[in-house]
Amino acid sequence: MNLQKVIIWTLAITLVLGVCFVGMILVGQGEGPPTYETALGPRPGSLPGEFKSPTGVAVDSSGNLFVLDAGNGRVQRFSPELKILQEPWGQPGSDRGQFFNPLRLRFNAEGLLYVADTGNHRIQFFNAEGNCLGEFGSLGSEPGQFSHPVGLDFDSKGNLWVADADNHRVQKIGPAWNVLLMIPSDGSRGNLTNQFRSPRGVAVDSLDNVFVADTENHRIQRFTQDGTFLATWGSYGKGPGQFDRPTDILVDRDQNIYVVDSGNNRVQKFSTQGLFLVEFGTAGSAGGQFMGPEQITQGPDGLIYIADAGNHRVQRYRPRTPGQFFEQDSPFMTETRPEIQQPQPEPEPAQPSPTPAAEPELPPTPQPAETPIDL
Repeated sequence: MNLQKVIIWTLAITLVLGVCFVGMILVGQGEGPPTYETALGPRPGSLPGEFKSPTGVAVDSSGNLFVLDAGNGRVQRFSPELKILQEPWGQPGSDRGQFFNPLRLRFNAEGLLYVADTGNHRIQFFNAEGNCLGEFGSLGSEPGQFSHPVGLDFDSKGNLWVADADNHRVQKIGPAWNVLLMIPSDGSRGNLTNQFRSPRGVAVDSLDNVFVADTENHRIQRFTQDGTFLATWGSYGKGPGQFDRPTDILVDRDQNIYVVDSGNNRVQKFSTQGLFLVEFGTAGSAGGQFMGPEQITQGPDGLIYIADAGNHRVQRYRPRTPGQFFEQDSPFMTETRPEIQQPQPEPEPAQPSPTPAAEPELPPTPQPAETPIDL
């Protein structure tokens, strides 16, 4: 009888351990967070390679990184090895090619760099060398006007989507700078579907569905190209799938959705349908931690860059390959943190400039701030 009990208990324990082991393998080969690699900009400053509250990041087709150094009112350009390619360009102000609290960067399909010049209530666009080719917008609430524009993205037809934060709407702008659509059409502020409260992020997937970071409603909304509401997810909180003032969205190469959950100092990853997959980041200044992160982007090599504004740096991550094993037996991931790299100057040949666009009337010159505005 005792022998039978021993055999039964042995089988039971073996079964439990087997289930746990299989479960660990399934988790380890599932959706894991990207691996922290390095950071650029170890301390706040105004020298080349240093930042004051960087708020925007964008990567061109060659893998060069552009950083919107908001507190210094300029853009800095780095090679894929994070070496400086040219002197920073731009300065605080409201003239053409100047910035006041700029918040976002985005490349279009032709390789032009668009800047949300948020404090000047306009969009400017540049070639890779920093020559301003045109601008669009002014302060106001009419179609084509802005009140603190933030998030930018392009659809497959070259239309520009702008999160017009303080007008609580998203505008769809054609290549000829004609306004094609506004969500909501009446500009009303609220928490119903098709309404926003200070949206700061926008992203377009491969099917031209539009995702909006509805910042003060602590949620994500998804729309079709014609503005038809499709879905929403999220609420205020710290749990998986909850947000505290999400500021930006990235649709990666596999059509997964990354949301910069700025108030929670983390990034969350979702499926296109809004199914929570994984999260990474906590509050702090160590590698892999954040303090008020702003924009996220992905380069052609798959590397992910995040503007860690409060820590005055940009962090780089490498996504995990499908089936790559990782352990997740605690809420914190173990990772190797390399030393922060200090880039060195390296010249690059100039590129031809497109034809300039017309310049609209702009508001009076404001005084620059060292930190981005809090919308």
